[in-house]
This record gives sequence, C-alpha cells and structure tokens, in this order.
Amino acid sequence: MIGSKFKIEKSDVVFFVLSAVLAGGSALAIGNLDSDIGLYGLAGLVGVAVALTMFVLPSFGANVLIIAVFSNISDELTNNGYPGIIKPLVVVVVATIVARYIYFEKAPTVRSKTVRIEAFLFLYFLVYAFSFIMAADKTRAASVIFDVAKDIVVIYCLLYTLRSPESLKRAVWVVIIVTFILALLGMYQSFTGNYNQTFFGLAMVSLDNFSGSTTARLGGPINAPNMWGQTVVAVIALVFFRVIHEKRITTKLFTTLILGVMLYTVLNTYSRGDYLALAIVVILIFFVFEDKFSPMIAVAALGLIVLALPFIPASYTDRFSSLLILTSGDQGGIYEESSFRGRSSELLTGLSMFKSSPFFGVGAGNYKYNYQKYSQLIGIEQRAEARDPHSLYVQLLAENGILGFLAFFAVIYSVFSGLSKAKQSVDYLPALRESWTPWISSLQTSLVGYLIAATFLHGAYIRYFWILVGLSVAVVRLTDEMIEDANRTTLSRV
Repeated sequence: MIGSKFKIEKSDVVFFVLSAVLAGGSALAIGNLDSDIGLYGLAGLVGVAVALTMFVLPSFGANVLIIAVFSNISDELTNNGYPGIIKPLVVVVVATIVARYIYFEKAPTVRSKTVRIEAFLFLYFLVYAFSFIMAADKTRAASVIFDVAKDIVVIYCLLYTLRSPESLKRAVWVVIIVTFILALLGMYQSFTGNYNQTFFGLAMVSLDNFSGSTTARLGGPINAPNMWGQTVVAVIALVFFRVIHEKRITTKLFTTLILGVMLYTVLNTYSRGDYLALAIVVILIFFVFEDKFSPMIAVAALGLIVLALPFIPASYTDRFSSLLILTSGDQGGIYEESSFRGRSSELLTGLSMFKSSPFFGVGAGNYKYNYQKYSQLIGIEQRAEARDPHSLYVQLLAENGILGFLAFFAVIYSVFSGLSKAKQSVDYLPALRESWTPWISSLQTSLVGYLIAATFLHGAYIRYFWILVGLSVAVVRLTDEMIEDANRTTLSRV
C-alpha cells in the first residue's frame, strides 16, 4: 500500500548486501576487457551466489563440499594454474554457518553424543601440530598440518549443515552419484581404449607394466589407481545398503546399475589391497550387518564367481594369483616380486623411522624426506627417488610416532562407538529402526572398507575418509536428536 510503512527484518540484511555485491560484480565482470579479470570476476559472482544459496539452504554447502572433494576439482584447477577452491569454499561454508546463527539467533544445539569424538579430533590435530617441531622439512610439515586442520573444519561443516535426516540422506546420495559419474567416465575409457580423453582431469588412467605387458589402470580424478579403488570400495558399501533397502523398484534397479559400474571400476584399478577390502566389505554386509539376509544368496554368488573363473581375463587372474606369494611362507619369493619387494622396503623403512623416534616420529609429511636415509639401513631395495610408506598406519607411526597413532585410533574408536550406540538407541523404536539403521550400518561398513585398504595405502588422499567421518558424526548427532524428539512425543501423549 502506498504510504504505508514497511519493516526490514534483521535476517533480510544479508540478502540485500549479497544482492548488491552480486549486481555490482556482474557489471564489473561484463564490462571489463581484461579476460583474466573477467574470469575471476565471474568466479567471484558464482561464489557469492553459492554463499547466498548456502545461507538459505545450509545442506547445499555440505553437498558442494562433497562434490568438490570427491571430484578433486581443486587440485585440477591448481595443476592448470588456477587457484584451488576447497579452502575458499570451506571459508564460505563456515561464514554462512556463523551468519545463520547471528541473523537467526539460534544457538548451537547440545552435542553430548559427539563431544568425545570432537575431543579426540582436537587431540589428533594437536599431535600433528606438535610434529612440526620434529620435522626436517618444515614447509612440507606445515602444509600437511594445515590440511589436517582443513579436514577437521570440513567435518564440522557437515555437522552444522546436515541438520535433518533428509539432508543427511541426500548427502550420502551425493557421494554415491558423484562417485558413480566418475566411475562411469573411467568405464568409458576402458571400453573405448581412449585414455587420452580425461574429461578435464576427472578420469585419468595409469599405464603400468604387469607380467611383461602394459595394463591400463583406472585412476579416477586423482590418477592414483590404488587410492581411487580404496575410495570406490568405501562408496560401494553405501550402495550395497541402498540396493538391499530401497523400496521403489526403479531406485533399486538404478542402485544395482551403480553397483555394477563401481565393481567394474575397482576390478580395473588392479589393486590387490582394494580387492581384499572389497571382499571383507561384502562378507560384513552379508553375514554381520544384514543378519536377515539369506546366506543362500551369498553362496549362489560365490558359485557364479567360481563358474566364471575360466572366462576372467588373464590380467585380472594374474593380479589375484600374485597374492598367493604372501601365503607361501617363502620370504625370498616375496622379495623377488618387484612390487612386494618395494612395499617391504617402504614398510620396513617406516618402522625404522618409528624405532628411531618412537614417541613423536620424524614429523608430519616427512617420510619422503627421510626415506633415502633409512632405506639404506634396510638394504632390500635401492631407489634414487623418495617413496611413500604404502600403509597409513606405518605412516602414522613413522611421521607422528605412537602418540599420533593412538590419537588417530582414538578418533576411529569414538566414531565407531558413537555409531554403534546410535544403532542400539533406535532398536527400541521399530519405525525408526527400519528407516534409519541401514544408513548407520552403511557408514560403519564404508569406514571399515576404507580402513582395511589403508593397511596397504598411505594417506595421500585421506580427505575422502574424513568426509565419511563427517557424515558419521552427523548421523550420531541426528540420531540423538531423533530419540529426544520421539521421547518428547511419547511424554506429551501420556
């Protein structure tokens, strides 16, 4: 009405500010003749639009973070001379979380069920930060410590933005869909043989020599077949539970398709550690988490595998059969196989570092810096270049000592304990148990799959694991809130 007074709400101010920035930035980006300024201006506009969306819909921030991490888009931008986006994105998500609490005047909810997890995460960071003192390569140590801090902040971003069971489920689906798309790109490369088509770095292939022939190994967006397979194995655990528990037939069929593509991807990473982790994940799902699942299905599946063995290409069976060296009891035979010889040298070198500095290690990220010095003492294999420890747990012992090792497993124990208690707490509520327990079980299995593969792989891309931890912490908190809501509802009816 003309002449009537209108009131601007406190929460509307941020929309006016962001809208003004968006409009002004658009004018500058469009009108500037410098292509670089225009490009960065456009990127800034996208950032403002994303921030505005996150402010309105917090879970959008969690999903954007997941997409950015799983696609490895930040590293790809850095490799092409552009600034990375993960760290700025984390800052934007944190800023929008704080802004929501300020403008909507909502205090954080009590997180009694996640306090222990958060305390151990803080302890884990402190141990990493302290390792800077021990590091010979201070620059490398500082970079790793900063990444650890960033990963922990990402966990908190997921904890604060996934505020409902529906948003948590959507986030898990985002993990599944993004991994599926990336796996599908790799399948295209494998079927067509067009390994030069990397889809802007989202699907890369490593050409390695196995048994005298060149083999194409799918490396995903990180160009590291072993670690990409490790990530896909962890996501496969999430997919398995969707295949089993989805009610709609179309969704069940779609998730079955996703499962097939991901299994193909793991097979074509040719990673023996990932094969083992996948086998254990399947066993856990069939015989531990899905206690009502018919064992006959597992037996039938095993029978099909046995019947299919004669038709499996030799490149796959050679990788499987090479594992038999580990059971032969012949130490010399192990050292004759080049990859096992290299892994043995790297593991023993890491343990030698741990022995020299058992409490604090040689410093975060400093295994490579010290590899040549300690590997000469082992004498199994002499290489001129720096190597990786090929085991997350040996890496923790070597770089952070027993304190870092224990701090990491304290985090893992508290997460699994929280998930286990969350599952137990919903057992008394039939409706909630049926709809929510499979999501808890899927994250438990996913974490187990990743950690088993980590026995043979170091932590170069551990950020994938911390996303799964962040989802797990959010599940623990959401379960506690749902139980409280259910109890209040029950009391109100009395």
